[in-house]
Amino acid sequence: MYMCKQSIRLAILQKFNEIKGWQVKTIDELYNKIEDITEANKIINDLKVCDPAVGSGHFLVSALNEIIVIKSELKILIDRNGKRIKEYTIGIENDELYITDEDGEIFTYIPQNKESQRIQETLFLEKQTIIENCLFGFDINPYSVKICRLRLWIELLKNAYYKAETSY
Repeated sequence: MYMCKQSIRLAILQKFNEIKGWQVKTIDELYNKIEDITEANKIINDLKVCDPAVGSGHFLVSALNEIIVIKSELKILIDRNGKRIKEYTIGIENDELYITDEDGEIFTYIPQNKESQRIQETLFLEKQTIIENCLFGFDINPYSVKICRLRLWIELLKNAYYKAETSY
């Protein structure tokens, strides 16, 4: 969704410029300035996105996916052990996240594969964090809010198929 992509990217750039005193204008410029991955994640996770007429929740779902893509572009998407997910690229096509590896091959979840488990878990935990801390919406119609919650829940569940392990 064009409007969501533009507004989220601009908001993230403004947030970094405000907090760090930078004057970056693009995500590429931001990528070159980031030194502390943990701090960069905290800055993005402190972003607040509010949809005052949430309707079906499409804008907030798009915002969720866009934030994940931006973290991937900035190479600050990290697993629960702090290891970066840098060997994969995450993009959006038809409002759905897709993941490709270094060779451009589409990522396929394989339950027995530890790396596949790591990617699934990372996306689940990132989505959960963003949904719980960054996304807000309301509507005059209370059923619209319920539909939005359901859509965000479904988006989270797309990456819920992993087996939690103590280490990779």
